[in-house]
Amino acid sequence: MRSRGLVIFDAFNTLVTSRRGSKRTFLAGLAQAGLNTSRTMLRELQAASEGLDHSGRSGSRPAYCDWAAETLAALAQTGGDLPVSLAPHVVPALEQWHQAAMVALPGAADCLTELRRAGFTIAVCSNWGWDLASDIATAGLAASIDVFVTSAQAGYRKPHPRIYHDTLERAGFSAHDAVFIGDSLRTDVLGPQRIGIPSVLVAAPATGQTGREQVASLAEVPGLLLGRREAAPVVVVERQGRAAQHRLQRRRQIMADKGAAQHRMAFDHQLPRGAEYVDVERAD
Repeated sequence: MRSRGLVIFDAFNTLVTSRRGSKRTFLAGLAQAGLNTSRTMLRELQAASEGLDHSGRSGSRPAYCDWAAETLAALAQTGGDLPVSLAPHVVPALEQWHQAAMVALPGAADCLTELRRAGFTIAVCSNWGWDLASDIATAGLAASIDVFVTSAQAGYRKPHPRIYHDTLERAGFSAHDAVFIGDSLRTDVLGPQRIGIPSVLVAAPATGQTGREQVASLAEVPGLLLGRREAAPVVVVERQGRAAQHRLQRRRQIMADKGAAQHRMAFDHQLPRGAEYVDVERAD
């Protein structure tokens, strides 16, 4: 039977989150390397890694694991003074060696099950370590997912266009037959839109991001894609102090993705077309 289309999900903070009480965490990895363990530092490192091309290190699992281990070893030698050249490599290394156990977010299993029953093909595309599929399996969601694409194996981190193209190719769909669902404006909305994949932001109204092609929870996704409801129009409003603005400016200097493309293509369920999106600071 022909699929109704491809639904691509982000993983972390969209389908799964860290198991409470996990000792293997990114912050623990930073502490082990002798770095500042603040969430601000982690956000800066996450932003620095976005769009990274590490394809030369992704030829095999051993090669990738060695690169991640080398990065953490180099990090431990910095004495807390992190070189700019090393910063984009830190989060990929933490993802490989300090990934906490995952649990499914509320509504994730029901959402995936309903979409599969309706005839959609399901993919996950995520900035993650080599073992995305097994990590998702521990959360009990793997049986409902057809295609797994992790940055570690693809060699490119969202929002690099190549990882989205790889997901489409592996699933056997074109951009206009797909839709991307995720919680990050930069990597799950703007990134897919750059190559023509329409997208839906999953974010509660309390985040200050409301509007077109946005849902408050995964429970709303099947109804949207099956035409039972419409997403409300996106208006991004973010109040930031001077310090936050300064951090955002620093991020933009080292982000691989500099722009926000406005072009979109229609999915066959006729998602409403949105207005301009504005980049905002995001904490994972």
